Amino acid sequence: MASLLSTPTEILRMIFASLSHGDLVAVCLTHRGLRSPAELFLYAHIQWTWSDSQHPPIAQFLRSIAQRPELATYVHDVVLNGDSFNKGVNDPGNESPKIPVTELVVNELVELVARINVPYAEEWIQKLRAGSMDAFTTLFISQLHNLKRLFLDKNYNRETRLRGMMLRSALCEESTNSYLSSFAYLEDVSVESACLHYNIRQKTDTRNTQDILPLFYLPSVKRIRALVDNPATFAWTGKNPPNLRRLRTLDLTMLREKHLGQVLSVTTRLQKLQWDWYYREDLEDDSVTGIIDLDQIATGLSYVKETLTDLTITAGSEGYRGDLEVPEVQFSGLFKVFSELDTLKRLKVPIPFLLGFSPSASKANHLAVALPTSLEWLTLTDCLCYNEQWMWQWETDYLLEAIRSWLQDWKRHTPNLQGFCGQVICREISNYDTLFLLPKFSNVTTQLNLVVANRPSSKGFQRVGAQQRFDIHEYHLHLCDEPIATPNILCIRLLVFEKAKAMSKLVPY
Repeated sequence: MASLLSTPTEILRMIFASLSHGDLVAVCLTHRGLRSPAELFLYAHIQWTWSDSQHPPIAQFLRSIAQRPELATYVHDVVLNGDSFNKGVNDPGNESPKIPVTELVVNELVELVARINVPYAEEWIQKLRAGSMDAFTTLFISQLHNLKRLFLDKNYNRETRLRGMMLRSALCEESTNSYLSSFAYLEDVSVESACLHYNIRQKTDTRNTQDILPLFYLPSVKRIRALVDNPATFAWTGKNPPNLRRLRTLDLTMLREKHLGQVLSVTTRLQKLQWDWYYREDLEDDSVTGIIDLDQIATGLSYVKETLTDLTITAGSEGYRGDLEVPEVQFSGLFKVFSELDTLKRLKVPIPFLLGFSPSASKANHLAVALPTSLEWLTLTDCLCYNEQWMWQWETDYLLEAIRSWLQDWKRHTPNLQGFCGQVICREISNYDTLFLLPKFSNVTTQLNLVVANRPSSKGFQRVGAQQRFDIHEYHLHLCDEPIATPNILCIRLLVFEKAKAMSKLVPY
């Protein structure tokens, strides 16, 4: 023990960095001289779970912070798991369960809130006494001055009013409050939220926008993932729009195209965007309609056209409760949303965003003019395939012809192309010869895997083994042996790669 106590702190830190959480707890209990260097690693990563049977020790940890404020400075990474309280769209919207806490602990935390000195302190204290998780997580996060990554699962986002007020105080208002974190080092934030339950607009008109938008004012943020509800009028929570000079990755759910441009206009260095388009009839208002406005989407994306390299769009619409049919969705605008994205390399998008719901909807459009010349990988998905307007299950030949037409002159339109894959529900393919009409390329290898089956495979696309030679063109057609009783699934994967490219880089998704 004496030799260990005399070990330089730098060496101790190297040793403790490899220990498990349980081992670090044991070291802290062994000797006071070892506790300080071990605590740096013990509290660096906090991961708790909140469920019906498990309560996170957040109240106890806050009490420790109240007694020893330096412990909060050791925390760099926080992961708060738990999604068991949400019942999807059928969730009745009840309040979250309360966490058990003694009067003695609450009294110590009340003193901590009083030191922070914010106008809503009384409401905060009342919520602490009531056992509100929003009150406890807000107090916990507000004390983490060196936090770098924050993950909040769905259970923690059912109630966010206090957290939103705290974030606005810390990030959007001028303040010299040393008891409130400035979040100067927070780079990665994920706020997982459940989809809005049915008839929520009849119960409340409150949106989460004012609680989520302050995250965009984080001074060092590089990645944000969040569900942003659509406000009646979009307004930033600070005096001025945020300056997101470091933001590189953004994952947005729920926010519609009417407001998308407002967000992207301040993310001028964004490189990767994932956006989920969503419509449900009971959420309908001026922003949420059954019309996919391609021109508005193009306008929003224009703000990041010089930096965006990776774009994923998903889309979905849902009927009301037991409705078997999904609500009608229509397109407006030109099918050239992505053609002006000068630096885009990877695009994953529903087929209708490029070709509409049927050949007649986009007969004047061609893939060649709808895609940016910088594109390397294209993935087409069958999002929205359950809409009545979707006709590609009957028009598979036309879809294959559209792909063939584009690839026939790919070096002219998308000269950097490395690969393509797509999936579409189909009834039949009348002319399999279309598959063998794909253009021949020089000095590249082309693989086409076509899988026709009566149900999707859980393994996804089938991959052909590594090739030993180049300048070959292989087309593989796989038909399932089972009786065709339901709509087929047509899966296409096309890989185009130069001689010098490694096989390990063929499949990016």
